[in-house]
Amino acid sequence: MSGGVDWTKCKTVNGTQICLGVEIQFSGRSDLLIVDVAHLRDMIIAGAIDIGVMIVPSDRLGKYLTDRGPRFSDATRAVERARAEDLPLVVLALEHDGPGPALAKRRTRQGK
Repeated sequence: MSGGVDWTKCKTVNGTQICLGVEIQFSGRSDLLIVDVAHLRDMIIAGAIDIGVMIVPSDRLGKYLTDRGPRFSDATRAVERARAEDLPLVVLALEHDGPGPALAKRRTRQGK
């Protein structure tokens, strides 16, 4: 995608079009979130998207992922540091839903 945004999607309903730009950050360094904010800001200003969305691990989930990986609190700080609070940006945190029953083993190559 142009501008480095991971994913864009436009939807038209009753003649009105809205476009989302999404940045997903689950690995890498948390200091790169400022680059994600810049990409989303540039696309909003250019009129390519209407709303920017950043998806990151929650603070609780983040401690189980790779060292220095981004978390929700890092993403909100990146938006503040970029002075982008006035832009239509949404920061979403994903959380693990906890342990559950074991998944069945996938059956492959059943033979003849």
